[in-house]
Amino acid sequence: MKHFVPVWHQALTQSLNGGKPCGNCNTVIFPLHIPVSSSGIRIRFNNLYGKVSYPFGAVTLKTANGIYPVTVNGKQSFEVSCGERIFTDDIAVNIAKGSDIEIRIFYTGYIDDMNMIESQTQWLKGNQTAGEIPVKIRKPALLRVIGGYNPVPSIDLVEAETEEETEQIVAFGDSITALSNWTKPLSGMLEKESNGKCILLNSGIAGNCLLYEPEGFFAPVFGQKGTDRFERDVLELPDVNMVIFALGVNDVSYLNEKTRNAITLENYRKAVTEMVSVVKQRNIRVIAQTITPRLKCARTMGVFTQEMEELRLSINDWIRSTDIFDAVADQEKTVRDRDEKGYFFREGLHQGDHLHPNERGGQLMAETYYACLKGLLSE
Repeated sequence: MKHFVPVWHQALTQSLNGGKPCGNCNTVIFPLHIPVSSSGIRIRFNNLYGKVSYPFGAVTLKTANGIYPVTVNGKQSFEVSCGERIFTDDIAVNIAKGSDIEIRIFYTGYIDDMNMIESQTQWLKGNQTAGEIPVKIRKPALLRVIGGYNPVPSIDLVEAETEEETEQIVAFGDSITALSNWTKPLSGMLEKESNGKCILLNSGIAGNCLLYEPEGFFAPVFGQKGTDRFERDVLELPDVNMVIFALGVNDVSYLNEKTRNAITLENYRKAVTEMVSVVKQRNIRVIAQTITPRLKCARTMGVFTQEMEELRLSINDWIRSTDIFDAVADQEKTVRDRDEKGYFFREGLHQGDHLHPNERGGQLMAETYYACLKGLLSE
C-alpha cells in the first residue's frame, strides 16, 4: 500500500534580523537524495518564527525527467501564514530508488525560518526555478564570513510516496551534526545496508545547546535549547524508530558564573534521562554519543577553561556508564588526541578549528555510528 515517508528534514531556526541579511526575491536550490522508489513528492513549509506571512513566487521540483511545478491548493504562487505549517499538493512524479532531485524555491519576501545543513545549496538572485544553474556556489557576504552553508528557507520536511516500509533515524545535535560531514556518509552506509529502507533525518542546529540559550547577535540562529525543541524536532516527526543524541559540546563552552546553576552534570543527566524515558515509551531506541573535544578551538581559545573541560569529561563518563541508552557511540575516542594538557581534536580530522570534523573526521564518526546502528537494526 502506498504511503508517504520522510526522506529529508531540517530543524528550523531563526535567521538574523528578520531574514534581511539573506534578502528577498531570491531563489534557493538544494539537492535531495531519494532512497526509495517513489511515485510522488510533497513538501512541508513552516512559518514558525516569522511575524508576517511568507510569500512564495514559485517552487519547482527537478528530476532526471524534467522540471515540475509545485502548488498549494492548485496555485503556483502562495503564502504561508504566521504559525502555519502546510504541505504542498502531491507532486505526481516517478522517481527511481537512489535518484537525486532538486527543490527550487523562489521567495519574494523576507523569511525568518531557515537552517544551514546542505553544503551544496545554491543562492541566486531572482526567479531561477526553471533555468540553468551555475556550477559555482554563491554565498551572501555574512555566510562567507562565518563559514556557514546557504540556508534553506521555511521548508522543514520532504516526503516521498512509496510502497516500501522504512525506518527513520533522527540525528538530534548541533553544528557537528548540521554541517553533515558525518550524517551524509552514514546515510550512504545505512542506505546500502538496508536497500534504502533506513533513512537518516538531520535535526542539527549550529550553536545549539541542550540546557541553555545564548544571548547576543548570533543567538537567533542557535535555536531553542534542546529540551524545548526536542518534541518538535524529534517526537513530532512521523514514524521515528531511533534517535541519535548528539548535544552538549556547546553547553560546556558556556559554563561561567552566570550559567553555573543551569549548566551542570546533574541538569544534563536529568534532562537526557527524561527525554530518553519519553522516547522509550514510544518504542524508540536511543544512541548517545560522547562529547567531542574543543580544546584549542579557535572560537573559544583563551576562554575554554579547565572547569569546562572537566564538565565535558564528567558528562562523557556518565554517558559511558549509564544503562539508559541502547548504544553509545564513543566519538570522543574516535577523534581525540591527547598530550599532557588534555584531549584535543586530532590533527587531520577537523576543519582547522579544532571543533568540527572535516570529511575524513566525519567519515570516521560515521563508521563509529554505523557500528552501533548495524547491531540494533539487525535485532
